[in-house]
Amino acid sequence: MALLMLIDFSQVSMFLSAISSIAVVAGAVFIVFQLRQNGRLIEASTKETKTNISLALLEKLTDESFAKRRKRMYDAVREYGAKNWEGFDDSLDDFEARNFAHIYELIGQLTRDGILDASMVMNSLQYLAVLDWDTFSPLVKHLSQRLNIKVNPWGNFEWLAEETRKHLKERDDAVS
Repeated sequence: MALLMLIDFSQVSMFLSAISSIAVVAGAVFIVFQLRQNGRLIEASTKETKTNISLALLEKLTDESFAKRRKRMYDAVREYGAKNWEGFDDSLDDFEARNFAHIYELIGQLTRDGILDASMVMNSLQYLAVLDWDTFSPLVKHLSQRLNIKVNPWGNFEWLAEETRKHLKERDDAVS
């Protein structure tokens, strides 16, 4: 009888060991499945967040106030640049032009950091960023001299304009 109990317990032990091994493998498979699922959810959430940021940004760029601010910046740079910037420094036009450029500076920073999709930004802005940088850059030179700044405080704006210029040239060359 004792031998019979030993055999029964050894078989039960082997059976439980096999069940335990199956449970561990099944648990590992479940964990891998969950990690993949969580990765997909995080990826979808990140994409949705980027899309929402992009749409909010594009909404701002298509707002009437953006066009008005853009026009004021163009007029100020043209007017005061022709007068060697006389009367410009610390004027409302000065502050408005710099503030307007900060919009592009932030877009450039968000794009460089990967928060905004570079291709989407460049395709959306088209030549706006390029034309606005070309218009604003004489003011950057003036401000750099006036404030004795060695580094361009609108470097991300400049980067965005140059990258957009390259992107659109590549796109146009591909179409040609």
